[in-house]
Amino acid sequence: MKKIATLGPKGTYCDIAVKRFLEDNKLDYEIEYYPSIIKTANALEKTDLAIIPFENTLDGFVVEGLDQIIKNHYWISQQIKLDIDFAFVSNSKNLDTIKNCYCQFKAYGQCLDFIAKNNFNIITTESNGESLDKVITSNEEYAAIIPMHLAKKNNFNINISHVADSKNNETRFFIISKERKKIELNDNMEASIVIESFGEDRPGTLYDILRQFHDEEINLKSIMSRPMKTEMGKYKFYFECTVNSSNVNKLNNIKNNIEKTNSKVTILGIYSSI
Repeated sequence: MKKIATLGPKGTYCDIAVKRFLEDNKLDYEIEYYPSIIKTANALEKTDLAIIPFENTLDGFVVEGLDQIIKNHYWISQQIKLDIDFAFVSNSKNLDTIKNCYCQFKAYGQCLDFIAKNNFNIITTESNGESLDKVITSNEEYAAIIPMHLAKKNNFNINISHVADSKNNETRFFIISKERKKIELNDNMEASIVIESFGEDRPGTLYDILRQFHDEEINLKSIMSRPMKTEMGKYKFYFECTVNSSNVNKLNNIKNNIEKTNSKVTILGIYSSI
């Protein structure tokens, strides 16, 4: 049976995302759970697919996943978006006795107002499932910020709903693979591209790259720089743009023109918009 990797344990938002992906695409895959985003991405050495959180409304890109995709040139074949909501839970009967709070590192960035208001000592975890597991067995000095659906399934003395900074909170997930997947083109698609420049660092380098998208009338949605990890001040650029069945071939024109300037361009995926 084919396998798909995701951030575990069961019951997390990643688990919900992977099950929705399999159901929507009528696929029968064995789900393997991993304790961190990096280990989930690296599981592609032995699984067919992986699904990782990639961007959140409140906390931006999940750079751990982004860096693994760029480093290994993984192929992005699809994206899924989920509504996200968090609760604050504890075995304590009194909020004043709580000193420490378990919180997954991306959940922390989505609940800053609540955390700052209560001045908890934050203990960072790799997943929301880990936060839940730790708080279940902890004493009254500990609490956790966990997904709302997990909070409802457990009988905590303190259960405060909706502790995220905004009710309009969403996370999108990427389905990734080692091999390029067949693309079914439509009129509402997006593409991910990474550009690594090896030429002289000079004024106008980024402008020259952006001009290529402008000249081909490709709309850029986001740009992020990531360190080359070779020396200070050297960066890769990650781009997302909107494409459709009539202009997707222009990406090759952009790729060819930019690579004339001693740069490497990798198309990481073309997938349906959400």
